[in-house]
Amino acid sequence: MRVFSCLVLAAGCAGSGALHQATLVGQCAESDAACSKHHPLAPIAIGAHFQPEVAAELDGTASPNLKLESVDPSVIAIEAGQLVARRAGASTILISTDDGSVVDFELAWAAPVTQVVLARRDGERVTGTIAMTVGEDVTLVPSLWNGAQRLGGDADVRWTASADAPIAVLRDGSVDRRRIRARAPGKSTLTVAFGDASAAIDVEVVP
Repeated sequence: MRVFSCLVLAAGCAGSGALHQATLVGQCAESDAACSKHHPLAPIAIGAHFQPEVAAELDGTASPNLKLESVDPSVIAIEAGQLVARRAGASTILISTDDGSVVDFELAWAAPVTQVVLARRDGERVTGTIAMTVGEDVTLVPSLWNGAQRLGGDADVRWTASADAPIAVLRDGSVDRRRIRARAPGKSTLTVAFGDASAAIDVEVVP
């Protein structure tokens, strides 16, 4: 396995990898205006996936075709170009060319989920009962935590309502975010779960 070195040390090398020659940031869908490209600094939640966008900045050459490889796929696997957290721990993610030359590498962590937290789209945490009027929409965003550490990655969380008549749970442009629409007067308990962790909030709809 060959490793590229940075040629112009005086000028420095831009990038987020350990060798500062490649970047690995979160990929955003064009339809998801709330998404922002981010570097996987936080551990990835076990069972979640991180869709990277990889780019190289190599002096004196056009950008090569790049691929990802995990040194320990039992911790973090690479599936269809995504980082998938399998068990707690850390694995080095190699960014390499088709001929096996390593351009850069990053250390990625995985951690279990101990808590699910719900927030409105503006970031305000949801506590207590959500009061809504018929026809009103509220967008909720779940986040996964391990103790005091917020975890990264996209997760297929489960959304269930104890009563379907008062509210509808609608997708809202991302894998985890949901838009809650008040349909009829009444009460419902909304539960959001991922693995063994869950959060529940009461929703009351008035005319």
